[in-house]
Amino acid sequence: MCTAIRKEHLFGRNLDLDYELNQNPILIGRNHVLKFIEQPNLENHYAILGMGMVVNDYPLLSDALNEKGLAAAGLNFPSNAVFHSHKDDKVNISPFELLPYILAKFSSVKDVKEFFKSASLLNVPFSDKIPLAPLHYIFADKTESIVVESTSDGLFVYDNPYDVLTNNPPFPFHKSDVKRYLSLTSKYPLNKIPNVELEPDSVGYGSIGLPGDYSSASRFIKAFYLSKFMKLSHEREKDIVQFISALTQISFLPGVTQGKTGKDEMTIYSSCMDLDDFSYSYRRMYDRSIATVRFENEKIDSNQLFIS
Repeated sequence: MCTAIRKEHLFGRNLDLDYELNQNPILIGRNHVLKFIEQPNLENHYAILGMGMVVNDYPLLSDALNEKGLAAAGLNFPSNAVFHSHKDDKVNISPFELLPYILAKFSSVKDVKEFFKSASLLNVPFSDKIPLAPLHYIFADKTESIVVESTSDGLFVYDNPYDVLTNNPPFPFHKSDVKRYLSLTSKYPLNKIPNVELEPDSVGYGSIGLPGDYSSASRFIKAFYLSKFMKLSHEREKDIVQFISALTQISFLPGVTQGKTGKDEMTIYSSCMDLDDFSYSYRRMYDRSIATVRFENEKIDSNQLFIS
């Protein structure tokens, strides 16, 4: 499944799967040649730092940021994600190429929105053994985020004032569904019933009605609530711990939710990218500690891929 959140200068996600991937932090140097199916090679570009796998010297990224503070993540979008054949009037990019291409070339969400006016997602897989994953995408910088969905009806780019993304249904559903929760508040509720004195039994009454189940729609609402009401201390280490703790509240523990095949959905890792400090922090399942990797000066200009 998966959940992504942007909170001010922080962006991250839970990667939820019913199997484990051998993913590790990857740093792509500015001079590492990025190759694409239909687009020209990029020999000089922004450095990229994220989580993923390297296959045949190619970075298959799940989420990442670049040295300018633009970040991105792909989230599961089964049954709705549709990728298309080559279009002569478009910039054709395969979904597995999308995060490296965007993060290598662009520095802001504004730039990304402009790019998608002429883009199409190409239905060409990485290989016969690695098919295309049915994904939709969230792109974020310090000031805004957008959602990108490629469906049978075409490519859609949505402004995302909620700064969260989960999975199905398509994003317009989530935009409408949020309206059902207008009464949620973090404040101590006031009695609005006339002529009767009522007092809550505890704190938290303002969040009654906040979903607690694991469905995509419910996780969207809970992530939205947490992202809008949690307060950052603006001390970097504390804020990263708090951000990942928020994601933990929406994470899957093995055994609590199963898919069609009977396999357990699990949160493989939670990430937090600091778009001010240009760092990538993460915590894996079964690990209490948070690891952080950065754009190291001796690697940022390299022509190599570095796997931590």
